[in-house]
Amino acid sequence: MQAQSSPDTTALHCLQVPISLAARVRAASLIVEAEAGTAVASWDASHQHIYTRQSLHVLHVFKGIPSDTLALPLLAEGGQVGLDQQLLTNTFSPLAEGKRGIFFLIPAPWPGLAAAGYTPYGSTQGVIVYEAATGTAADPFHTYTSVAAAVAEIVRLIGNTSLVNPIKNSQAQPLAQAGPLLRTTASITSFSPSALVAGVGAVLTIQGSGFGASQGTGNVSFQNADNGGATTNTPRQADYLSWSDTQIRVRVPSSGSNGQPAGTGAVRVVAADGSITYTATPLIITYALTNVNTAAAGLSSQPSHVATNATGGLTFHFGPNFQNSAAVAPWQRALAQWRCSTGINWNLAAAATTNAITNDNQNVVAFDTGSDLPAGTLGRTTTYYKGCYDAQGRIVFYTQEIDQQYASPSPTLSFQYGPALATGQQIDFESVFIHELGHAQQLAHVIQPGAVMHYIIGRGQNQRTLNLSSDVVGGRRVLRTLSFRDNGCSGPALLPAPLTSLSAEATGLRFTTQNECFLSSFVLERTLGADTISWQAVATTPAGLVNGQYSLTDPQPALGLHYYRLGLRRPDGSIDYTTPLPSDSNAQVADSHLFPNPIAGTQAQLTYVAAVNETLTIYIYDELGRLHHQATATVRAGLNVLPVEVGGLLTGFYLLRLTSTQGISQNIRLVRL
Repeated sequence: MQAQSSPDTTALHCLQVPISLAARVRAASLIVEAEAGTAVASWDASHQHIYTRQSLHVLHVFKGIPSDTLALPLLAEGGQVGLDQQLLTNTFSPLAEGKRGIFFLIPAPWPGLAAAGYTPYGSTQGVIVYEAATGTAADPFHTYTSVAAAVAEIVRLIGNTSLVNPIKNSQAQPLAQAGPLLRTTASITSFSPSALVAGVGAVLTIQGSGFGASQGTGNVSFQNADNGGATTNTPRQADYLSWSDTQIRVRVPSSGSNGQPAGTGAVRVVAADGSITYTATPLIITYALTNVNTAAAGLSSQPSHVATNATGGLTFHFGPNFQNSAAVAPWQRALAQWRCSTGINWNLAAAATTNAITNDNQNVVAFDTGSDLPAGTLGRTTTYYKGCYDAQGRIVFYTQEIDQQYASPSPTLSFQYGPALATGQQIDFESVFIHELGHAQQLAHVIQPGAVMHYIIGRGQNQRTLNLSSDVVGGRRVLRTLSFRDNGCSGPALLPAPLTSLSAEATGLRFTTQNECFLSSFVLERTLGADTISWQAVATTPAGLVNGQYSLTDPQPALGLHYYRLGLRRPDGSIDYTTPLPSDSNAQVADSHLFPNPIAGTQAQLTYVAAVNETLTIYIYDELGRLHHQATATVRAGLNVLPVEVGGLLTGFYLLRLTSTQGISQNIRLVRL
């Protein structure tokens, strides 16, 4: 029997190089077959990193002596604590509860943890995951024809069968002795639609027979886009909309029960009686949006970007060890391509003072400074999310910070930084950078050769150009449906690039740009009162002003309160719209947001859109009307981002009041956690 497929040693699964099974056996201090239990996330002592601790119920021991066989502590980087989440690409995430596998473990190396534990050696490569329905097993680069074959290969490599030590306290039958379920009672006759997007709530309808009158233990499985379908991924329970003997309706996830996206391929149904059936043709997943799972509600949501700098976007900073390297030019080319193709408002500023990848409100791009990256990992993107409650009580998540870290140049790794193309065994880092910036744009993996977000790239291969129907369309959807809009509590919306400022006047809008690209003209639109649905185009102007300073005037300005928005018309005819700004006949206009809100830290950010230069006074009162904080700030016409200190406030509800020298007054409810 063939124990495993032959791994492609030239392939890189999203910045991971293959680690042989023999190397994993040697490096791991503890190797166990185990079942995943409950998982709980917490902050480290410095409140900079979140780690998730999952208990493992050990079924067999292959190497080492476990400290606990009923609840062996397994630690993973990232997770959710309250309304804070951290997500790392190319990094192990806890398995769904009840999932089984073989774990190659080493002591967790991170400081500041409440208690010791283990983590998989090589991160995602440190676990061989069992597929219960088929009796097979897989890790990112290997598939095994059966669980027994995987076990036999490990025993052979260890070279001492006496080390295989069954744990007697398990009541469950280890999957290493179980075979695939081959009953064929269920049957799929059709599914629709044939192509979908993952992570946007799109519904797949599956028609057939023998599914069972109710779901029971049945499930639908999609190909796991993180490993090209070597394993499958089931939706979270809340994504099942209906289940009958002849029809199943389910949302297609980009963060399913294992936190992984659905990819192109056959869809599997395990019926309520355990029988298995597959679609005859593949479901096409054109792109996948990153989702943030809400642990308490069991739901997934699509996070947005917010403006965290004074020019309506997000600023990256090169770490000291990255800023003068050969990697700078290809990284800048990758950023420019995303910026021009989708309108994401990213820019570069002064170098960071540290290479540390940590929750510090700096978007750092740096090389690894030692052993920060797991074995076999060439780079990853860390996204820090914040959540807040909008006016309808829904949880809204947004990106607070994005860091990227890459493997340092090494004699054992052949990197091509361009502009020449990678050949032979070279790893093309411009392809790597443009892929990781796709994750920063909030796109997940797809199984689609030719797309930048395709899960794999080979040595000597080059994928430096965004795919228009997948990468670009997906990136634009994130921006146009989420990030260019005011989502209620998540901070100021992004300005579409190449905008750097936007302000309202009584008769129109004033705005500035820099480094214009993929842009043909601007259009000014107006709506009356609070109606932000019925828009009327009132003025246009072509793009291309040398100084990047524009003004669009309404030829028939309305009296009283009205709203303006700016449209950026692209060469393909599509239009990106900014968040509407209020205006009135007195040119006294202001719009403000406080984020995050609720506030757990010591500082919040206030965004204030002013029509003219003015002085702003900020007051914070408690529920009894007592003044706790007062500060003044000089603001300029347009978007202003101001820090607000809240470290001295106790837990509770407060009122933040703004007054300006132009006579404008606004109140914002503030919640201190």
